Amino acid sequence: MTSVERTSDGTGESAHDRECYRCDRDVAPARLFRLVSEPPAALSHDYQTGERFCCPDCAAAMNLSEFSERLKARARRGANSSDG
Repeated sequence: MTSVERTSDGTGESAHDRECYRCDRDVAPARLFRLVSEPPAALSHDYQTGERFCCPDCAAAMNLSEFSERLKARARRGANSSDG
């Protein structure tokens, strides 16, 4: 899948609004959540990596905000940050 913001030579998708895969509402590319699902190595021969885009409301409905807050807190503690 190509980037939702790629428009230079016409081979990518335009930067116009795109539908959320869950609710079908049009959303500006800058507000889309990119969801990627990657199978574990043991299942990678049966399943491909999937990628979809959703609106902030649907991301909240899937409780992705909680995941984001935990990730940010871990980064602030220095687990994934070189800043400390």
